[in-house]
Amino acid sequence: MTMQRRKSPFTSATERLTVRLANDIRPDWILVLDDVEEGVTDRSFRMTAGDLGISDEFLRLETPIHVEITIGRTLQTFALKGRAQGEVHGDCSRCLTAASARFRAKLHLFAQRKEADALELEAIEDEDEVLVVDPKTREISLVTMLHDAVALALPLRIHCKEDCKGLCGQCGDDLNKGSCGCSEQQVDPRWAALAQLK
Repeated sequence: MTMQRRKSPFTSATERLTVRLANDIRPDWILVLDDVEEGVTDRSFRMTAGDLGISDEFLRLETPIHVEITIGRTLQTFALKGRAQGEVHGDCSRCLTAASARFRAKLHLFAQRKEADALELEAIEDEDEVLVVDPKTREISLVTMLHDAVALALPLRIHCKEDCKGLCGQCGDDLNKGSCGCSEQQVDPRWAALAQLK
């Protein structure tokens, strides 16, 4: 009986190394604390609305969000500040044509690896920009910080242009293309009786 040697799933040492490195890759928004050098470090990366879990019925984030962060590290303390900026697309809130607008969000986070008692943790429970983690923590996710900052920076409404005239309230014509012909002095029928008293 001939014994067949089981084939290794890896054909070479190079392939084994490639797979191991691929498994070690973290998204840019995962901060590996031990990899951050003491002093000041600058980082930049791009994210999508899907990465942040942001969706809106009227505004669309169709292009990547550009994130720039400066990290200042002193021992086990990490101070992050930066910005996230991008562009939203949707319909003009005045005339309903396609429109877009830029947005910029400020980023701030103070993170510390330390033993903290219940009182300390309770004191910072409502502080969105302060994070205390266990000394054994290897990495922290920046998604929550980025999600909240971007969501707050998105405009409530966008316009095709600053001086958009919108739609006529009577006939619905786009007033940016010219006068619709509706009388500006037309009396609301609810006030017609009062107009006859003059």
